[in-house]
Amino acid sequence: MAQLTSHQANDLANQFLALAQSIGDFRYQHWSDLSEAQHQQLASQHGLVLKYGEDILVLSTVLVMNDVSQSLESIKEVSSQIKSTLGSLADVQKGINITTAIVTLGATIISKNPLAVAGAISGLMTSWKAIG
Repeated sequence: MAQLTSHQANDLANQFLALAQSIGDFRYQHWSDLSEAQHQQLASQHGLVLKYGEDILVLSTVLVMNDVSQSLESIKEVSSQIKSTLGSLADVQKGINITTAIVTLGATIISKNPLAVAGAISGLMTSWKAIG
């Protein structure tokens, strides 16, 4: 199997989590129609699909963190540049754009949303390059 990207793994995780929801809905809708054995089977399958979705979501986080670790040196470099020059920017809007990108990056890291982290890093780099 080819290596998944963090985005692909996140999409796949969302599909499995949605499928788990559908299995739970099906079981609930047919509650009185199911035998005890069928209830147990569906409960077990629901749990497995949910676990798989969560495991794939963890994989997407690991993949994006691998992507992030490859970019850490450039993040450190741009952070150093921002720290030394942000106060001297003449264009207020550009300063606001950079600070917004920094806040966005912090918020996405705290939210543990793998795709948002990658996008926020890219956004910070783009905002910084735009002041040049």
